[in-house]
Amino acid sequence: MRVPSVIPNPGASFQGDASRSSARPAEASVQAALSGGVRDLRALFRGHYASVWRLLRRFGVPAAELDDHAQEVFWVAARRFADLQPGREAAFLYGVAVRVASNVARRGKSTPLSAQDEAFEALIDPGPSPEEALNQRQALLLLDQVLDRMPLELRTVFVLFELEGISVIDIAEIEGIPVGTASSRLRRARQEFSAISKRAQAALVTQKAPRR
Repeated sequence: MRVPSVIPNPGASFQGDASRSSARPAEASVQAALSGGVRDLRALFRGHYASVWRLLRRFGVPAAELDDHAQEVFWVAARRFADLQPGREAAFLYGVAVRVASNVARRGKSTPLSAQDEAFEALIDPGPSPEEALNQRQALLLLDQVLDRMPLELRTVFVLFELEGISVIDIAEIEGIPVGTASSRLRRARQEFSAISKRAQAALVTQKAPRR
């Protein structure tokens, strides 16, 4: 069994994250909240559900709760649909997702290890060879472990910038902080990510090393 030699590229997507999630019940519920503008809401849902689901996952929302909390984000969007500015839909949804994930984190809930393992099994693309699939699974698990160990305020800016490609200016708006503060947090988040990933990789190497 080969341990991944490097931390996975933060910009790499989790293949099949949201596509394996059941979106139809949430879509129907959100659409039922509005008497008008259903087509626009449907387009909003279909255009952003995957990214919202993925963002919540990367913020540590337990796998079993992802659909419910993704639906919560779009309920908020449904209630404030008339106030959404054209071209700013993603920033609005991401801001709501950050607050939802923060509420989950404050409740102190965590996903049991067995449930995490099952979630990772579902993310593996059946296309790669068994060895490639194993390496991919290990890389995804390592990334999640590193993110889980980061302070929430640093994890937020790191995920938004490095994984979701959101600009520092937009992150500052989402978080309600000055741009300089967002830049400072991003710099600290990168340092924290690097330090934690090195410790995590070292621990994996030690764990996998043959005993004498």
